[in-house]
Amino acid sequence: MSQDKQLTFYTSPYSPYCHRVHIALEEAKVKAATCEIDLKPGCKPAWFTKVSPTGTVPAFTYGGSPAAFEQPAAEALKLSESIVLIEFLADVFPDSGLRPRDAELRARARLFITLSHDTLHHAFRGFFFRGERIDTILPALEAFQALLAPSGFAVGPWSMADAVVAPMIVRFMRLARHEIGKYPMGEGKRLLRALGEPKFARLMQYYQHLWDRPSVRDTWDEVCSSPAPSRTDGLTRLPAGSQHVNVKMWRIHPNVTRNTSTGGY
Repeated sequence: MSQDKQLTFYTSPYSPYCHRVHIALEEAKVKAATCEIDLKPGCKPAWFTKVSPTGTVPAFTYGGSPAAFEQPAAEALKLSESIVLIEFLADVFPDSGLRPRDAELRARARLFITLSHDTLHHAFRGFFFRGERIDTILPALEAFQALLAPSGFAVGPWSMADAVVAPMIVRFMRLARHEIGKYPMGEGKRLLRALGEPKFARLMQYYQHLWDRPSVRDTWDEVCSSPAPSRTDGLTRLPAGSQHVNVKMWRIHPNVTRNTSTGGY
């Protein structure tokens, strides 16, 4: 991709799907304009369907004449869905390491992404959003661990598979540490103790590999950032490369707050 073509990243700091794409952008060393969309009920701007017909983040606009975030150029390419965006970056930045050059590793990465949804993703939603106890979560995490290559990253070398699952794994470890989620108080610490057992050694090794990766660690802001100025049009303009992801925001989010339904955003 030529850097003389504009790239705008429409995102939400809460979303692990947006975090996937943020990691991929860092790996590809792409400078994108960033527009934060407010996903709270009643706050999402009506114009956003010009960018993402389904109204979901993350989304890109690419190319076209310069335009305001809320008025994307008609000729600009408009893309949504996190894996589509990551595949797009992998295609136009072949040196990013997102897409393995070896055909077998590419196939393994794609299969890993598919199977991780039925293990890691379901475990995450069950624990943090539905408040399930760790006895029902650990088997799914063990099944996810079995998908990992014996060493290194998901399929051995770093790839798009790692960008896809890293946000969920980071949230598992960091939010459980702070007892954030719908599960009963104390279950977060119980989960971390269980994951410290030898049977989960490979999963914890993988988490450490991810946490040591600058593109992952630098896009997770655990310390409260200064809040961005609020706007009434449902968006916040952020400097390129910035993203406010912090524990305080997760602690008050309705999807993970105890004694609330999971009908948030």
